[in-house]
Amino acid sequence: MQKTFLVIRQELINTFRRPSFLLFAFGIPVLAVLILGGVKLIQGRSTESSGTNISESTEYQLEAEGFVDHSGLIQTISEDLQDELLPYETEAQAKQALQAGEIAAYYVIPADYVVRGVVEYVYPDDKSYLSDGQQWVIKWTLNLNLLDGNLELADQIWNPIWHLETRSIAPEFQGVAVSVEDCSRPGIACESNELIRMMPSLLVAIFFIAFMSSSSMLFNSIGAEKENRTIELLMLSINPRQLLAGKTLALGIAGMVQTVVWLGAIYISFNLGGSTLSLPEGFNFPVEIVAWSLVFFIGGFALYASLMAGAGALVPKMKEAGIANFIAMFPLFFGYVFGLMAPLADATGSTFLVFLSIFPLTSPVVMIMRLTDGLVPPWQLLLSIGLLFITAYFALQTVAAMFHAQNLLSGQPFSVKRYLRALTGQA
Repeated sequence: MQKTFLVIRQELINTFRRPSFLLFAFGIPVLAVLILGGVKLIQGRSTESSGTNISESTEYQLEAEGFVDHSGLIQTISEDLQDELLPYETEAQAKQALQAGEIAAYYVIPADYVVRGVVEYVYPDDKSYLSDGQQWVIKWTLNLNLLDGNLELADQIWNPIWHLETRSIAPEFQGVAVSVEDCSRPGIACESNELIRMMPSLLVAIFFIAFMSSSSMLFNSIGAEKENRTIELLMLSINPRQLLAGKTLALGIAGMVQTVVWLGAIYISFNLGGSTLSLPEGFNFPVEIVAWSLVFFIGGFALYASLMAGAGALVPKMKEAGIANFIAMFPLFFGYVFGLMAPLADATGSTFLVFLSIFPLTSPVVMIMRLTDGLVPPWQLLLSIGLLFITAYFALQTVAAMFHAQNLLSGQPFSVKRYLRALTGQA
């Protein structure tokens, strides 16, 4: 056990001394959060310092205007608009008031307005106040008088819907109702915000990179020690299984730290980003996604670290690492491609994706996509986790059997047939 701890300690030291690991595991996510926090702080101070001015400018935008009614239609003006919409008997009076600065513009309502629906708008050469959104004032006034001054009826016509209740008749998917539009959490149900909609794909990509980098570190560590013949010295003082356990645990810890930092950065960014990331009000990145993601990382790392360690035990030289890497990681890559593309194709609920999210070799990334999309019944989640950890356990047992001096010290070239035979216990 002491030798295993020594291996863990040395691997952790070597890993955390690598600038590339530190940059990817800590530098990028921390920098992203700091930038987002800085932008949010600047925006907050800017809003706070200019809050009074914004309020004043909003109130000031409604300028006083006049009107000349040749149709005789306007008999009633709302009490709250009597200072903003002033009547004049003739255009000459309205023009004089405009030139004197008493009004910003005026309207001329022709005698045949009710028939033609045409209103003239007169304003100074420098600015049209219609651009400030004031046209509603005259529209509301005309609407009110067309209804004989009935305020309640005018308001009902002006706002025919005060509250819109939605009800979806879409069929339930796997026991979970599919909402037409839901931007309260990540997932493809949010059709109006692409960032929220694509979060499942983003999580798939991050987890695939995390699995690749963590498993590759274990593969490279074993392969490099075999190539420079350090492994021969280690075999004199340590059992191969102790070496495997120490390296797997050490790089698993490093990978877990990396994953926690990335997930934490995502959680903080999306829950605190708000308007900075153009997220809708009420959006929440569920903490359960972070918790389940860590569970799947542990199972996924145990599985693929075992497969990569087995490949590393059979690779005599690092120049043969390419094919070994590809064979060991191909199932994960297969799941990554489908998990990445499913949200883009609105196919997150397909039967094939459900199968991939339960199948142990693809579930570590595909299930993350489905969890982020929020369409996972509990029985599928528990079944997926159970199969993943059972498969990881047997993979660890198989690779431990492969991890002996005969393979570690062998100079035989790597072959797919030999690797597969070793995994199935035939070698």
